[in-house]
Amino acid sequence: MYVKKIKLSTFRNIESVEMKLEPGMNFLLGENAQGKTNILEAIYLFARGKSFRLAKDSELVMFGKRGFTAEIVYQKKDREETLFYGLDGKEKTKKKNGVRVDRITDMLGHFRAVLFYPDHLQLVKGAPFERRRFLDIAISQCYPVYINLYSRYLKYLSERNTLLKMAQKGTEAESFSAQIAVYSEGLASLAAEIRLYREEYVQKLAAFGKEMLFSLSNGRENLSLNYESDTVYTKGMDKESLEREYKRAFSESIKREIAAGSTLFGVHRDDISFFVNGKDARDFASQGQQRSLVLVLKLAEGKISEALFGETPVYLFDDVLSELDEERKSFLLSGIKDAQFIFTGCDREAVKGSSLHFIEVKEGKATEIK
Repeated sequence: MYVKKIKLSTFRNIESVEMKLEPGMNFLLGENAQGKTNILEAIYLFARGKSFRLAKDSELVMFGKRGFTAEIVYQKKDREETLFYGLDGKEKTKKKNGVRVDRITDMLGHFRAVLFYPDHLQLVKGAPFERRRFLDIAISQCYPVYINLYSRYLKYLSERNTLLKMAQKGTEAESFSAQIAVYSEGLASLAAEIRLYREEYVQKLAAFGKEMLFSLSNGRENLSLNYESDTVYTKGMDKESLEREYKRAFSESIKREIAAGSTLFGVHRDDISFFVNGKDARDFASQGQQRSLVLVLKLAEGKISEALFGETPVYLFDDVLSELDEERKSFLLSGIKDAQFIFTGCDREAVKGSSLHFIEVKEGKATEIK
């Protein structure tokens, strides 16, 4: 699939833009703070359902305006489709192919995109939260039901932690036991389901990532991934068996959890480890290897989407070409067949000699350049 056109009105610093894009390589060129990333943000809004900057909808509105509108026209294999999202005051409007839909989740799963922005370069050695977030966002694009699943998990987790904090104070601690047990049951069920989604995705990520890193490194580097959990777990368990394992962990740790005032086990604490030639990348990967790993993980994310749905997603790369050396840049710009890439950057020389469609972005306006 590819984006044919994007229309924005009073979206961040963009007063009004209607911009056409090419099916292959596109480059949004301009100085910082001109609106390049805002355009990517608007496109990705239709893939994820919210800003990748963790902004509220109200923060997407141009200063002094009541709201914004964003619309993309995109081509799938057999048809053209449109998605529209607007905010007017507190009223939101969502449309798919011109027909209003009630929930943002009704729009998800139709348009798919892979985002790579500078913060992702910390994915390998950064905090576990960043790796979990990477997984959760990628999975939710493939399985929109996962969003609801994880939202429910976080709600149960919050309620259980509140009860644990209350019990920690010692006032009528025993009266909380039955309530904690109820939330433990619900949390165990949701954790088991989330865990299975994540482990299946990590397996796919490892397979595609291994192939790509091997190619990028000219056969010098082999990649493997491992899903890590501090909950005792034997691979191959079905949902029911895994649920029992979580229930056991919650039950056996209840005294420690009351003392800590928080839930000490569960998928909210899990992590992914990356190994290059058998060595843990968090400890041994060079800066160049870290960049290679993140690059292949992002491309592998797209390959998983393509394998599941039969169409390439749109790749959005925000100001990362300047972070890559010539070898990695060349690997990326060689592209994935039949895929659309939309890059942003300040320096046209960074892609000198490459066949790209250039669009200059300046003061929130976009102009095609040769």
